[in-house]
Amino acid sequence: MAKEPVLTGAIALIKVDGEVVGLMRGISCQENMRRIPVRGLGTIIPSEQAVTEWEGTLTCDFMEIRFQQTGIPNAVRRIFPNIASQVLNGNPSFEDQLVLDVDGVQVDIFKKITDVIDAQGIIKPKLVPYAIVQKCLIESDSFNITEGAVAAHNQSFKYLTPLTYLV
Repeated sequence: MAKEPVLTGAIALIKVDGEVVGLMRGISCQENMRRIPVRGLGTIIPSEQAVTEWEGTLTCDFMEIRFQQTGIPNAVRRIFPNIASQVLNGNPSFEDQLVLDVDGVQVDIFKKITDVIDAQGIIKPKLVPYAIVQKCLIESDSFNITEGAVAAHNQSFKYLTPLTYLV
């Protein structure tokens, strides 16, 4: 059995639309399931805990250089001549792009592992999928500038498709 290293930031790659997302310093993915107790008539003791809700969140942290260039590409489209809806005039706007986006973005997380070692002992790496997070819809976009530290850009998403292992 091949020994594979644990996943660390040094061997992780994040891609959106096939492009590597640079300057990322951290990514966090969390899924919550809400359960409620099911009881029958005449008892206070639950017989099961039924799932009634699922929610997925993704948070990305970046080192900041320029606000308009850092973050998940196309998570928020901000370059428009108008902020408020211009649908009656037939012009694009920030508001229309945000409220009508139902697909969001897909974030692909990969792990670098050794593929082969050539005759000179050079390691040839390959990427294996670690997690594919689909239909990520932006929920917050922020930056933080602090004295004596690298400026940060943070984005949070709700995603609509649970992480699963396809066979």
